[in-house]
Amino acid sequence: MEAATYILFGLGCLGATDIALYHSFSHGIRSHPDARGELVVHSLRGPTYAALFLVIPNLVLQGFYFWCLLALFVFDVLISIVDFALERESRRLLGGLPSGEYVLHIIIAMLFGGLLTAVCLEAGAWRNEPTQIIYAPAAVPDVLRMVMAVMAVMALLVLISGIQDAMAAWRLYAVPLRGDQSNN
Repeated sequence: MEAATYILFGLGCLGATDIALYHSFSHGIRSHPDARGELVVHSLRGPTYAALFLVIPNLVLQGFYFWCLLALFVFDVLISIVDFALERESRRLLGGLPSGEYVLHIIIAMLFGGLLTAVCLEAGAWRNEPTQIIYAPAAVPDVLRMVMAVMAVMALLVLISGIQDAMAAWRLYAVPLRGDQSNN
């Protein structure tokens, strides 16, 4: 799945930019009670992308496992829809969602569509094969072997980020929302 590997790497770079630039530095959402729901949703994305970063460049998923891969994509689309719905309100007291982050999300969504298309074109025949998982690294140039190693590290970093989001959300459930404090 060569094309899918390239697209996934691009998604990983843009996602890391989103997390570092907007979630951490610009808004620091892990310290804002209003972002609890968004953090819960982000915690689901961590393991989802960790799985994609490990599966897409390394494995052939045939039969039932191919359908599980498609289900993972559907799950990620649902995560995105809920995330988009929550972001406006969770960032309201932080000045709203920055235009750059909004544009970045549009680009990421378009690339995600490209990833899904590439997977279906490159691996669609796997749906009719006997159910099995085969280790078969994507046939990319030798120079990109380093990129694939970075992707494995990215999978770990995305998983860690998801765990951090879940821990922050859990911690913030003990903190009252800003709007709730005005009633006292």
